[in-house]
Amino acid sequence: MNWPRIILDGLSMSLLFNMGAGLGFLLWPQAYSTMFPREIKEAAAPYVDRRDVRKMKLFLYSLYLFLVAHWAISAHFAGMTGFWNLFWAGYVEMTMVSLSDFIILDCWLPPKAKPFIKGAEHCKAWERWEWLKTLAIPEHGLLWTLIVCPIAGLAVAGLNMLI
Repeated sequence: MNWPRIILDGLSMSLLFNMGAGLGFLLWPQAYSTMFPREIKEAAAPYVDRRDVRKMKLFLYSLYLFLVAHWAISAHFAGMTGFWNLFWAGYVEMTMVSLSDFIILDCWLPPKAKPFIKGAEHCKAWERWEWLKTLAIPEHGLLWTLIVCPIAGLAVAGLNMLI
């Protein structure tokens, strides 16, 4: 495995992901409320436009596909071979994205996002510990670690094997 390349790819894709997610939030802030804790989701629901939610999801899914394709192509040009080497490279890189998402988008940004979400300005879920307990820790501690990162690793390995 090419650790310097894995770390650089993970850092660059973490930056790209967070910038992309931030841009998406600026374009469709109300649509992002559908991914927030239940209390915020319910308070903001009357103001959510379903077309904006579809645009946001299309944008985020495209961003994920771009990340996986970039990692597979980068690993190919770095000369990484072997299914397990490629799997762990993709897993580590997606874990770096998950950690940066957790730190930037789940720990630092929520209090700053509060004024952008109509209807949910006074929800208790905006408090840091409440946010972490109901959304961030289960999402990044379990969902990303056990499901998203392994799927990304498999996708990177599979795409690279096809190249």
